[in-house]
Amino acid sequence: MKRLWDVEELAEFWSLSFKELALLESKPQQTHLGLCAQLKYFQISGYFPKAKSEIPKTALHYLADQLELEDKTLANYDLEGRTGKRHRTEILQLLKIRRCGKAEREAMLVWLKLHILPQESGLEALQTHAISWFKSQRIEPPAEKHLQRILLSAAHAYEQLFVKHIAEHLEPDCIEQLDAMLLEDDLGAAGFAELKADPGKIGLDTVLKEIDKLTLIRRLALPHEFFESLHPKRLQKLRQRVANESAWELNRHSAPIRYGYLAIYCFLREREIIDGLIELVIQIVHRLTVRAERKVVKELVKDFQKVYGKNTLLFRIAEAAVGDPEGSIRDVVYPVANEETLKNLIKEHRSSGPAFHIQIHKIIRASYGHHYRRMLPCILDALEFRSNNSLHRPVLDALQWLHDTREDGKRFVALDDDIPIEGVIRPKWRDIVIEQDRQGRERINRINYEICVLQTLRECLRCKEIWVVGADKFRNPDADLPQDFDVNRETYYRDLGLTEDGVLGTSPPNVTLIATAHAS
Repeated sequence: MKRLWDVEELAEFWSLSFKELALLESKPQQTHLGLCAQLKYFQISGYFPKAKSEIPKTALHYLADQLELEDKTLANYDLEGRTGKRHRTEILQLLKIRRCGKAEREAMLVWLKLHILPQESGLEALQTHAISWFKSQRIEPPAEKHLQRILLSAAHAYEQLFVKHIAEHLEPDCIEQLDAMLLEDDLGAAGFAELKADPGKIGLDTVLKEIDKLTLIRRLALPHEFFESLHPKRLQKLRQRVANESAWELNRHSAPIRYGYLAIYCFLREREIIDGLIELVIQIVHRLTVRAERKVVKELVKDFQKVYGKNTLLFRIAEAAVGDPEGSIRDVVYPVANEETLKNLIKEHRSSGPAFHIQIHKIIRASYGHHYRRMLPCILDALEFRSNNSLHRPVLDALQWLHDTREDGKRFVALDDDIPIEGVIRPKWRDIVIEQDRQGRERINRINYEICVLQTLRECLRCKEIWVVGADKFRNPDADLPQDFDVNRETYYRDLGLTEDGVLGTSPPNVTLIATAHAS
């Protein structure tokens, strides 16, 4: 039990009712504080205190004040004496609490298996839920150590059944490949060990190795819909346990347990690898742009000086030019705006206008073409992109077009209706991507188009307008909703402090519910 209680908490949990005060009648005053302390302690925790030190001093003082006692300690009260034991019996009778027998323990275990164990496996959480159940059923829980043994045994038994249940959903071919994962090659390394290995430094070889891992897992043909129906917290805990074991240790488990463990690990590892590849795409595209901008800005700021009052300066130049249209620039314009000022104007325009963006794109193109162009297509081919919004369909079509035409080797492609443009190319990049040949016909620069597709894809991935099949962080956003959202839509909106039209309501949003809804 916690040691510190504020005034509001003391009033809520440690206040004595008239019915409880009636229990003190005909009892010696020196036993009143001990009896009330045991009573409130049991009501709060579900257990009687084993020692006086377990009862918070602030609570004792609060009880003593209600009882108008000067002695606010339990110095003269023996919890394990005849009086203390008799008081506990009277408390159980007052609260109509019955003893816990075999039938009650079995009922509690059935409830745990149905409602708690599918999502919780930690002893502390199980103990909290079990005590809450005993309190709701007005049953005195077993002794704490005994209850912990019961819960640990139940959790272990449930976990074994849980893992075996997973193994039962695996196809024979999947089981055969799982066995092969644990076999060592000529160098003594198992496929499972390779699967667990960290990717290492980013490079083409690293990406290809990660894709090989993804291919290895996908060949298992795991039942994804079945796994997605299981609670993620339990799966994640088992996955962590498997990650800490070697192939030799896994082989020591019985076959059903071994296959279940491996299947859990591979299912979650696949999601990790996919998320990692998506993060890599996002980072690479961002890095290309940021590095290019820094390089261009660094060159420009060497001798850059901002020109203020450009509108007034333009007016004065225009006025001078109109006043002497036959004069030379040096005689007419320079007295109004000297050569240095005009040079600064040119540099400022290049640092913010179309020329600035063109220079940035040239650097992006060079970096992408020389290095990242070999890497990114491999990643994109390994992922399956989806969207729930038809507005972003052009991006998916553009990715498919790039995949279908990757081997044709053309630098330029004639502009036609088969190439997605709207929703893919930003207006500021349009003149860079769409060029004109010598005959004046519009054509698309393929590398520039690839870069634009990747930049748009990055933005859509970050806000989940586009999601990836098999991912976790970048999964279908519809999966973030509670499974019963359609049925209990009104309830969830009310708990979040919203109306169904999305307007913020009068009550503040329930942050706990938001987190719970995401976790489920």
